Amino acid sequence: MAYRILANCTACGICINKCANGAVIVTERETYAIDSCKCTECIDLPTRRCHIICHVGAIQPDPNHRETPNQLWKKQRHNRRNGS
Repeated sequence: MAYRILANCTACGICINKCANGAVIVTERETYAIDSCKCTECIDLPTRRCHIICHVGAIQPDPNHRETPNQLWKKQRHNRRNGS
């Protein structure tokens, strides 16, 4: 499942630089969010980057975007082909 950023986010910006897929974005309201179409749960890495580095625990699994490992790998390959 994709991850999401909760309201307790302090907007420190560290997650933007750590996301290899460019899934972390700044919204029109200047809050942080994760684009579920780009988030692959870092399936190609040993650990999830944004979840691990968030100092306030604002990045959590998004129950509205559940995906199987096969779906995540397919999305990962698609993102890499399209430069995301």
